[in-house]
Amino acid sequence: MRKKAEGYSGLSRDEVELISRSEYSRCKVLTGSFAVSVFKDRKKASNVLSRLCTKGRLIKIQRGKYLMVPMRAPKQLWTPNEFATAAFWMGDIPYYIGYFTMYNYWEFTEQVPRTVFVLNTKRSYSAVIAGTGYKAVKIRPDKYYGFTVVDAGGEKVRVSDRERTLVDLIYNPIGSFRDVREVIRENMGKIDIKKFVDYLIRYPEAAVRKRGGYLLEEAGVDEKILGALKSSVYPIKTYIVLDPFNRERKGSLDKEWGVIVNERP
Repeated sequence: MRKKAEGYSGLSRDEVELISRSEYSRCKVLTGSFAVSVFKDRKKASNVLSRLCTKGRLIKIQRGKYLMVPMRAPKQLWTPNEFATAAFWMGDIPYYIGYFTMYNYWEFTEQVPRTVFVLNTKRSYSAVIAGTGYKAVKIRPDKYYGFTVVDAGGEKVRVSDRERTLVDLIYNPIGSFRDVREVIRENMGKIDIKKFVDYLIRYPEAAVRKRGGYLLEEAGVDEKILGALKSSVYPIKTYIVLDPFNRERKGSLDKEWGVIVNERP
């Protein structure tokens, strides 16, 4: 009797058939519909998929969507690329990886997030895939811009670029407002300032534009570059606090940006 090929030990004929067919078809993600097309029987396909998950040969991303563990990989040691998994998790939904995940990626913070944050235009929900947490955050379509494409485990994945990540940091800060100010200053020589200003102008929430403009002016950016950004916050009808971590509306008024400078000493 011929021995089973390396890596297929412990698998039934049906399980080997499904994996072999998916590898031959170069499936990046194995789906329930693909399994049904192989077996022509929905219940049988479901049972085979379930057994392969139990045996550690498939990793469930969500209902009807699975990652295949490479047959030559020791199943206890292999984990999928987190960014690529996030892209597979999103499927056809417009997305980019951002927030705290990218704060660490661009070295704005040394804190390593335990969760991969995926901003998208469809829905908010969470999942744990292969032991890693994923959090989908729904954003308005007019906030969907400012990303670039990087290679992640051989897959092309959308992530927020450095300038957009700074905009997100102003909107959704980490640590303290002093940390935000320090990150802005440290990145002045690393970013395209005009692009950053354009991103701020495009952002639909005035509070982010006001804080961003104040910080850029404080960092010494030329008034000519900031002119259009300043125009985007006029006329100033309400004042926002500069430090969102401090809710007290006490401090000097910056009438140019519509900001209450409420920083704690």
